[in-house]
Amino acid sequence: MKKTAVIDRRALLAAGASLGLPRLALAADPWPTRNVQILVGFGAGGVTDVAIRLLVEGLRPRLAKPIVIENRAGASGMIAALTVARANPDGHTLLGMPGTITIAPSVLKDVPLDVRRDLEPITIFATSPNILIVSSGFAARTLQEFLTVVRSKPRDEFAYASSGVGTTVHLMAGMLERAADIKMRHVPFRSSADSIQSVIAGELPVVFSSLNSALPFIQSGLVRALGVAAEQRSPLLTDVPTFREVALNGVISDTWFGLAGPAGTPRSIVEQISGLCAGVMGDASASAKLAALGAEPLNLGPQASRERMERELTAFAELTAAMGIRPD
Repeated sequence: MKKTAVIDRRALLAAGASLGLPRLALAADPWPTRNVQILVGFGAGGVTDVAIRLLVEGLRPRLAKPIVIENRAGASGMIAALTVARANPDGHTLLGMPGTITIAPSVLKDVPLDVRRDLEPITIFATSPNILIVSSGFAARTLQEFLTVVRSKPRDEFAYASSGVGTTVHLMAGMLERAADIKMRHVPFRSSADSIQSVIAGELPVVFSSLNSALPFIQSGLVRALGVAAEQRSPLLTDVPTFREVALNGVISDTWFGLAGPAGTPRSIVEQISGLCAGVMGDASASAKLAALGAEPLNLGPQASRERMERELTAFAELTAAMGIRPD
């Protein structure tokens, strides 16, 4: 059930053909003057799609023009990213940006997109921490006990599930292997739901997952969370420790959601959109809806979003190389 990154190379090359051509947008232009289109690089109903739609639900009453969401799935979200990158930088074509965009350059081949150069980060508005969960019958009740079980097996024998090669949760497993000096065997699935079901069914003992995917199963008692890969405990799982609490430093991993426009989008428009998003995320009803998804507001502005993406692009390139993940 290995997941591979399938890329429509002709579509990617066509989408990237116009990158680098001069594109003009006047900073003095009002915004918006027409419909705002937000492209989501994954199918309807997926976690990125749901998070973006939650944001848009709050944005619509704040804008004088309609917002239209278009799902343009393909190439691990990069078709949508390329389409936005070549759009006129006037704030009317935006990307519903998944956190995996900082991993993609390290795991995909022949993508004519430079995330640093071709996109203008606007906001990272929400995050869901990644977690380590086990089947309800798994013997280990704590992270320390989990490590004891793993170390009792030959290296690379203890198996774990994830939603696929090169995903944030796969890289989280690599972070844990480094921090704890262990080596496990990766069993990739096609989706978060499939990977979690493998643990519920008893096929595998452990799965690395985002909290938003696992929360309903944790609440129902079908799986147990042993650790959260965040700086602080999640308000949605207050009894689950961080890895740092048990001296496993460096295991920080999440699934985040943001917005970006084409490079060259006027700063005034970027700041305007970012401020509107912050207003939505500051609303109690939005926070409650995010919590139901297993996520929480983050509210990073344009500069903070760019800085985080820069750090991740560098860190993930190094980590994927160390894990032996090669562009596919």
